[in-house]
Amino acid sequence: MSASLVLTTPSTRTRVGCKGPAAESWLAQLGITVPHGANRYSIDSRGLLVARLATSEFLFESMQADAASALAPAKHALEQADMPSGVYPVLRQDFVIEISGSRPHELFAQTCAVDLVPVERDSSATAGPVILTSMIGVSVVITCRTDSDGPRFTVWSDPSYRHYFWHQLAAIATELGGLTT
Repeated sequence: MSASLVLTTPSTRTRVGCKGPAAESWLAQLGITVPHGANRYSIDSRGLLVARLATSEFLFESMQADAASALAPAKHALEQADMPSGVYPVLRQDFVIEISGSRPHELFAQTCAVDLVPVERDSSATAGPVILTSMIGVSVVITCRTDSDGPRFTVWSDPSYRHYFWHQLAAIATELGGLTT
């Protein structure tokens, strides 16, 4: 049986973003496959998470070590402003929290503007919806990966709210019998 609620901060992942009308075709040239349709994510066999935010903005995150090398060409081009016209870098310095355990929906019921139960139902270990909403007054992006261990929600938020966001969620998690790491 899993813990009732676990909050972790996966700080070692490489994260990059870009947007623009030429972004999707440029990413295809780099061997990065993007999800079809707005507000969806997928994780490829290398462990590269690609989230489509709306229609032409993308968030990439290395979920495994191999993914960081797959992401390196895009990261380098965006950092050096060496991308084609119609592609614009998006600075990704997010504060990231992963929420797992047997009671995440109780935490979300107290903090989130969206019911995430349908999101969990529509998610697998490698694909699902991307939710843009707010938690405890902070704008966030949320995905859910569901596998045999249950749901694991990833929440990206503005880093300037790191202290507030972490302490508020940790306090609620503690009330729900959870732990933080």
